[in-house]
Amino acid sequence: MVIKFISVKSNQNNQRGTLYTPMDSSVEKIKEKLSIQEVVGGYVPLQRAGHNFRARCPFHKEKTPSFMVSPDRGTYMCFGCGERGDIFSFVQKMDGIDFPTALAQLAERAGVVLERRASPERAAQHKEKEERLREVCEASTDFFVEQLKNKKEVIDYLHTRGATDETILNWRIGYAPASWDELSKHLVEKGFTKDEIADAGLAAKSDKKPGEIYDRFRGRIMFPIFDLNGKVIAFSGRFYEKVQGSREEGDPAKYVNSPETDLFKKSKILYGLDRAKGFIRKADCILLVEGQFDLVLSHQSGLPFAVAVSGTALTQEHLMLLSRFSKRMVLALDADEAGIRAGLRSTAMAYANGFDVKIPTFIDAKDPADVARENPELLRAAVRTSQTAIEFFLGVLRPGAKDERAYKQLVDRNVLPLIAALPSRIDQEHFARIVAQKIGVSEEAVRAELAKKPASQSEIAQEGSTPALTPLTIPPFENAAAMLIFYFGADAAMQDKIKTIVGAQRYEEIKKKYTDDAERFKFSFEALGDEQEKNREALEVTLRRVLISEQMDNVRRKLQNTTPGEEGKLLVELATLKRQEQDLRN
Repeated sequence: MVIKFISVKSNQNNQRGTLYTPMDSSVEKIKEKLSIQEVVGGYVPLQRAGHNFRARCPFHKEKTPSFMVSPDRGTYMCFGCGERGDIFSFVQKMDGIDFPTALAQLAERAGVVLERRASPERAAQHKEKEERLREVCEASTDFFVEQLKNKKEVIDYLHTRGATDETILNWRIGYAPASWDELSKHLVEKGFTKDEIADAGLAAKSDKKPGEIYDRFRGRIMFPIFDLNGKVIAFSGRFYEKVQGSREEGDPAKYVNSPETDLFKKSKILYGLDRAKGFIRKADCILLVEGQFDLVLSHQSGLPFAVAVSGTALTQEHLMLLSRFSKRMVLALDADEAGIRAGLRSTAMAYANGFDVKIPTFIDAKDPADVARENPELLRAAVRTSQTAIEFFLGVLRPGAKDERAYKQLVDRNVLPLIAALPSRIDQEHFARIVAQKIGVSEEAVRAELAKKPASQSEIAQEGSTPALTPLTIPPFENAAAMLIFYFGADAAMQDKIKTIVGAQRYEEIKKKYTDDAERFKFSFEALGDEQEKNREALEVTLRRVLISEQMDNVRRKLQNTTPGEEGKLLVELATLKRQEQDLRN
């Protein structure tokens, strides 16, 4: 198998942990009545740290507290994993709920009556419609389950794939008859309208016969997809047989998934998360697989912390959802070229969002479902002994390269961007050393290439975000400038002073680059201590020293290209800059 990888730029404007922007007075009323230290303190013990509070982060394991809470701004920030937000996002992540639910919970706690945006009539209509769509999905699930009972050959097929009767029952796996309208007729008899059936994604409207519908799923093994509350909202159908007399040439698509509906948004739903979320918290680990069989057989094999994407690639929304439960991911890939490509993209996105990623190796390039069918213990062992993603890709890329130079190029294009996406400089150094040893070059060469690949321009991730920022991953000059810019954001005189020091163009570039991380820089400034004026002056000195150092480097470069006898003026300029640098040190 020859693997060719295409470089794709990521979207560096995506942001993670965005603070909720209040859209109505209810949010502000709740914040006025509930302090962030009161809400957060109900989950984790807080310790006073100057004007702020400190705690061990509830979103990742750590020994040294790096989770900060600001009563003044009503925000929190973890300097370890990058999580941040306000009381609403905190409750969402801790309880694994959506914003409306968190809003309702906190409103009740604060004694605030929520304002209604829509008229009561429209709100009731919307709620009624969603409830009807859920009822359509539930009735369809029951129908598919009953149909399977009469299809012994399909049940036998499921058994050959490794699914037990208990698994088939627990996951409510069913069968859609190889008919154009059997489900639709059944649902109409149950009292559902044709529009409701189509709106639920279970039928399509006929172009040739206005007012008529036909079943979307025909001759397929049906896997219901559940929301976080365990309610059926969509389906994935695996092809089994054609409709008798069908004129379609060749086999239809292997899998057909429900279209997006009012209930089902592919980019936000993970198959199995409703059952796995508690186990993920307990194990502090997510097993991410690709297909329905991979998922149900992983659970059957004793890996109940497994989830799967539903008819789409891993998305930013998926990662934000998963980050509520754990930041440790085991990525179980399909063994084909497409699986490797998807794994590279998923790993780049996960690294950029602060996840630790490992990948298991399956003997004979089998898929997780195949391994689970043959020996569940082998699947569990593969997950337990997973390699770091970078080491995995170093190994899997080698057979696809025709020679050593081609292998080094593959590593340069596909592995180094992964290392650049890591938020820890220590991790970057660790993997740079491994890469250097693996491809037989110096560590200096690897680090030099890494410097050309900022994480926000990963060549792999099609969807990504700026990685969690730490002081180590930001150039000192930008770090100091950003702390001053954002902490003193309301001080016009201070902003003018910073602009004078760093230059107008550079000021605007830094402000634009780090606007999404303003809260982090405010916490960073506060972490310097209570002597605000002294800390501000120290940061200004840092800026001036870096600027002088840059000027000195520029003069030295000019000296190298100056003809003998003409370097006098440059030497005087260099001496002047050295004196200025020394004055700043004193």
